[in-house]
Amino acid sequence: MEQKDLPLDEKLHHSVLQTPDDLENSEFPNEDCSVMAGGSLKGWHEDVATVMWRRMLGILGDVNCIKDPEIHAQVFDYLCELWQNLAKVRDNLGITIDNHTSPPPPVLIPPLRILTPWLFKATTLPEKYKQGKLHAYKLICKIMKRRQDVSPNSDFLVHFYNIMHSGLLNLDQDIVNTIIKHCSPRFFSIGLPGATMLIWDFIVAASKVTFSSSLNAPRVEAQILLGSLVCFPNIYIDLPTLQPSLVDILSTKCDDVKELVIKSILKSAREEPSGPARCVALCSLGIWLCEELVHDTRHPQIKDALNVICVTLKFPNKAVAQVACDILHLLINYVDKLQNYPSDSPKKILEILMATITYLLPSTEVSPHEQDKRLVVSLLLCLLDWCMVLPLKILLQAAQAAGQDKDNADKSILSCIYKVLHGCVYGAQYFSNPRYFPLNLSDLASVEYDPFLHLESLKEPEPLHSPDSERSSKLQTVTEVRSRIQQGLISIAARTVIIHLVNHVGHYPLSGGPAMLTSLISENHDNPFTDCTELSPELFENPNLQFFVLNSSTLISYLEIPVEDNIPGGGMSAGLSTATSNVRVVVRDISGKYSWDSAILYGPPHFCQQKQITSKVSNLCREEQMAEPLSNETETDDVDLRDYLVPQTKRRCGEIVPSWDVIRDDEDALDEMLQYLGSTSPECLQRAGVQLNIPAAAPVCFSEKQENDVINAILKQYTEEKEFVENHGNDQNMKAMEQEEPCPQEPQSVFYYCRMLLNILGMNSWDNRTSFHLLKKNEKLLRELKNLDSRQCRETHKIAVFYVAEGQEDKHSILTNTGGSQSYEDFVAGLGWEVNLTNHCGFMGGLQRNKSTGLSTPYFATSTVEVIFHVSTRIPSDSDDSLTKKILSASPSIQKQPTEL
Repeated sequence: MEQKDLPLDEKLHHSVLQTPDDLENSEFPNEDCSVMAGGSLKGWHEDVATVMWRRMLGILGDVNCIKDPEIHAQVFDYLCELWQNLAKVRDNLGITIDNHTSPPPPVLIPPLRILTPWLFKATTLPEKYKQGKLHAYKLICKIMKRRQDVSPNSDFLVHFYNIMHSGLLNLDQDIVNTIIKHCSPRFFSIGLPGATMLIWDFIVAASKVTFSSSLNAPRVEAQILLGSLVCFPNIYIDLPTLQPSLVDILSTKCDDVKELVIKSILKSAREEPSGPARCVALCSLGIWLCEELVHDTRHPQIKDALNVICVTLKFPNKAVAQVACDILHLLINYVDKLQNYPSDSPKKILEILMATITYLLPSTEVSPHEQDKRLVVSLLLCLLDWCMVLPLKILLQAAQAAGQDKDNADKSILSCIYKVLHGCVYGAQYFSNPRYFPLNLSDLASVEYDPFLHLESLKEPEPLHSPDSERSSKLQTVTEVRSRIQQGLISIAARTVIIHLVNHVGHYPLSGGPAMLTSLISENHDNPFTDCTELSPELFENPNLQFFVLNSSTLISYLEIPVEDNIPGGGMSAGLSTATSNVRVVVRDISGKYSWDSAILYGPPHFCQQKQITSKVSNLCREEQMAEPLSNETETDDVDLRDYLVPQTKRRCGEIVPSWDVIRDDEDALDEMLQYLGSTSPECLQRAGVQLNIPAAAPVCFSEKQENDVINAILKQYTEEKEFVENHGNDQNMKAMEQEEPCPQEPQSVFYYCRMLLNILGMNSWDNRTSFHLLKKNEKLLRELKNLDSRQCRETHKIAVFYVAEGQEDKHSILTNTGGSQSYEDFVAGLGWEVNLTNHCGFMGGLQRNKSTGLSTPYFATSTVEVIFHVSTRIPSDSDDSLTKKILSASPSIQKQPTEL
């Protein structure tokens, strides 16, 4: 009887001793084989070893016939160890030796599935062989969750799925635990044909594990398996699965896969007693939320999932709360979709973050544990990113409840955020004042959000904090330093968030692009006293540069630079009259570096020509003694002069103020002014109809003799003065020297305008002298300047992306790839946007601008994070130096290391 004519069970049981049908023609070559295989080669060869190994297994017989359960369990335990060695042998086949060439795929590979007939039979043994059965289930799961070199045939898969179906629904919890533990997490990712038929079984089995009270159960593995299924319902519609029943094996379409999965995950996220398992459940819940938001399913349990995540932010176990914060951070990428559940969901999340920080801050400030403070810092950074991604109109909306004071009921979201940050900087005691209290958790209660949703406590013991242990007592100085750092951790984070919001909210990205967040200008740029291309000690010898520190937190440098001439539009002064120098202010603080140029503006462009125009007007006024009016032919063409002539025509009507520059020499200025006042203000007349410039009648008490005496005295004085002028008018002391207008003087100091700006800003006042100090120019200052400029004001990451073609095992072949598949290129294109490395102004991550590391690369940035990707196919590989740069571009090595047997 041939093997293919045997029943399924007998065929699989006999396959231990025989070569399987699917390997019989492909494993051994037809030529150059041993005599045993029908060839002509004599001696010890691979095929001879394989046959001898199979015969040795045949000599052992069927291990399931062992009567003693303990010996049976020991044999299967050894089979697990034996298979593990075979797996290591397989992993080390085809390994490159010199890292320059990839060997061809191995012709012969270890038969990793050769033990499965014994394993399948062992699962059907009675209960007394339970320990051996558990080893059999364990090894079956390990074998089948590996990538298969040879795809199993349909008969094998049918028997395997039957074993798994029975084991997952077994009443023995130990068997269920074993399958769940050793199938997770890769069972559904390896793509076994028909593996999705077991989805319902795995959901039932994982739920049994999570609902059990034993903390020794594979709770983490169960949550990972459930999490691996959250994307299946939206991808595979009407998925056929096996009914979770041992009575009949029937296939049906399970429309409730999503509901079953999310129900179990939600329950675990609230009640899971294991800390790591609850963290995995929260991660699965976050992935499910992203999946539903992307597909816009409007699932009714989205609000329940958000409620669980937001309430977990204040969970006593800080590791679990940190995971919830990370999930909330992830949802920032789906803020547009989130507005549909309902539309005020982003605003509600901001309020929840503020209320949670307010709730946690008092206890965190007195906590000695660093993990508590790091959670509040993470919440602050999450709050910052939510503020940056939301439009300003949402931030300016009124908060749901801004404290207990009625005066604060209409405060905006942004105002409440600054109250929270103020409390984080100066202490939670500020929240005791109702005016400064931002939000309370009870104020946020609604139909969509229950801030006091009950979450079961963990049953695992908390990690012990032992700062006073024997080891830490020897490091008391380090502990004290760390304690001081922890105390200021929240305050520094809050200050950073405040400065970031003030500088960038509603403004990012600017016209320079998302890579440009702070200034790239330094003190050596545009400096006429130095030619250095970077900061150097030579700068400290420049008289036009000084460094100051403000409030012990901000470094300010003042630099006087020349005015830029011949700039379109007039440059910084916009064509206005200005000085010959400008002042450049470079500010460095916790949020980065900023540069400002200032110029003193005197007036409009024609301001300097004002006096010349006035002189021309005075000369023309003297010619008005001509009786006839000015003719149009004698008028000047100067437009500005014409403007000055207009008032002169109105002067004759007595309604124009007689200014000194238009009064003729033969006119009495006082008489003209009195005439003007009488014409424009008749209420000033002393007598009706009599102008003010008409002389009044002589007083009655004043005699004619007295009047003549006064006139004679005046005439005598006039005659004497006239004679004196005629006789001594040409004397040197009688001539007045001509006064000339002083010429503009250039400041003697090259720091004059900087000092003027400092005075205008009040920096030199007595009130500010205690917080504003001049720094000494020395090597230490230069070193700190370079250090500050090298620091990134955003979180930075560099990620290496390598393309490994099929069959490539050595480093040289992988690094010399100049292109990849279309799927690889699509993947790279989705990482970020392309930036030109020659003029990229953001984070470089070790890439060069001289084209030695390529011309462009993917780059991604927000206002708080920068990520640059080192794509190996973009970096030239035409020299050893280029290959070295490729290797250095990634921290881990891509060389495949042999595994120890």
